[in-house]
Amino acid sequence: MSKSICIVLLSFYILFNFPASIQGYRHFIDLETDGVETIFATENENVNIECKTDVPMAYCGFVHPSGKRYSFSGTTLSAGHCFKNITVTPEDDGEWRCHSGGHETGVEIIKTIELRVVNEVTALWKNVTVLHAKSVSLVCLTTKRLTPLSYCRFEPPKGRPFNIAEDVTPDNAILGRFYFPTNMSLDRGDCAVTINNVKYDDYGTWTCGAGLDDGNEHTDTINVKVKGIYTMSFAAAAGITIVCIVIIALIGFLAWKRREFLGSTPRPTPEPAHELEPLQGHSTRRGDVDVPEVRVVPPSEASSSQST
Repeated sequence: MSKSICIVLLSFYILFNFPASIQGYRHFIDLETDGVETIFATENENVNIECKTDVPMAYCGFVHPSGKRYSFSGTTLSAGHCFKNITVTPEDDGEWRCHSGGHETGVEIIKTIELRVVNEVTALWKNVTVLHAKSVSLVCLTTKRLTPLSYCRFEPPKGRPFNIAEDVTPDNAILGRFYFPTNMSLDRGDCAVTINNVKYDDYGTWTCGAGLDDGNEHTDTINVKVKGIYTMSFAAAAGITIVCIVIIALIGFLAWKRREFLGSTPRPTPEPAHELEPLQGHSTRRGDVDVPEVRVVPPSEASSSQST
């Protein structure tokens, strides 16, 4: 799994053994994904979905991306060859499966064919993942095999666009990092670039542009994802942050438990307020202020004193 994430596959085998009447489309076998074949075709193009074995077939059938099934009963079964001829429509885009069995009982032979309905120029891999500081190749191609390109250019997500051809090698790489892959050719319809020492500025959507004999530029996009040091640092920072939060929470919990165990220091109880009490025979001083003696005389005493 990690290999498929970190390594962008660049090795493929081009098949040339198809009848001349259908040589227009291009197809590749990915050597790193169990031999999955990819066919690039335009809408309304005539294409053969093929399956071959080294032994004679007793039967052979195909499963359409929609789930619809087709059987084959031609004379080529004895030669280990079956096919489904179609006129391409957008509904045919997707994963086809071929299953065949020999004359002896046993498990079937299963083959996966990826049919991509594309325009005149298409990216070989739409999504590419690469490790920081490693190398990777971005490939666009014409769907018509052996159709030469008048030029090839790329627009990176950051930085200046550039055009490239076979004469750009690692020794004279553009900006010291971009050169044309050795197994590609403009004459064959390949528009490609190898990026040396991938940087984080390379992260994002790349656009490839190719000139065809119709005088127009045909483009497609490739999404590049860069993994490496920054990603690891972010993960490490996230981990450290979580650990710090846990430690702070633990310290707070222990402090709270310790306070609960030892008991909290009681706060001093404020003295209750008292009303003025009658003072007997003297005055009370508060600071430098004399407080006069207050005597409450009942009404009966007051009336008797007045009468005397």
